[in-house]
Amino acid sequence: MTSKLESDKSNYKVLGDMFGANSQQYRAFRPQYPEELYEILEQHLDEKRDLALDVGCGSGQAAIKLSTLFKKVIGTDPSESQIKNAIQADNIEYKVLPAEDSGLESNSIDLITVAQAIHWFNLPAFFEESKRLLRKDGVLAFWTYIAMKINNNEEAEKINNKLYDETLIRYFAPQRALVDNGYKDIIPPFENVTRKVFPYIRKMSIGGLLGLYSSWSGYQKFVLTNPDPLPEIKAGLMKAYNTTDLDAPVIEGYWDMYIVICK
Repeated sequence: MTSKLESDKSNYKVLGDMFGANSQQYRAFRPQYPEELYEILEQHLDEKRDLALDVGCGSGQAAIKLSTLFKKVIGTDPSESQIKNAIQADNIEYKVLPAEDSGLESNSIDLITVAQAIHWFNLPAFFEESKRLLRKDGVLAFWTYIAMKINNNEEAEKINNKLYDETLIRYFAPQRALVDNGYKDIIPPFENVTRKVFPYIRKMSIGGLLGLYSSWSGYQKFVLTNPDPLPEIKAGLMKAYNTTDLDAPVIEGYWDMYIVICK
């Protein structure tokens, strides 16, 4: 495994394990992907659903859903900690592997997915690897969601927006710009590329939102050299919603979700 992570093709050599230290928060607080996303994806799949590969799988939010659609799912991630905390199912096999140099069998994969992670990859190497792995008529699909907005409380949205656009923005890696642009600047070298965008609305608690903030790479970098902003944000959100209940689903979160499907 180590030799694969040190492959010259892999961005792991440059980026290292960015999310491993917070893998439990990542699993607990990152939003699950909506059913509409998988419905869009299924419109582009044929009947052969033997093997799906979820690359940069993190803690398995996408892999667990794919396990209900495919006979077998392989989830790969360069973070050993993320793999250890991944959601389990009988037909999911997790592997510590880089996105760009998996060593898996050529022409063996029906579907490759990348959920909220492709912006971290060495893109030319990853696209080359995807073409090697996919069988004839196989599909590559990758998706992202841009920064959340709060729909149902103007004061809370001001707090949310300030955290991202003012406090943390300089602490995100440059790759974050690809996310904020809905992956429009990622041009896959495939003959057929379909792009779709749709809204995702989800109720969440103040505690859940604070947990989501804590899983952001920009937040994790910020608190290394600055006071933690979350206690002040917690107080501001509780005041905005006039509540002391951190677990009540009072927040209506809104994301624009972007999916790119390649054949």
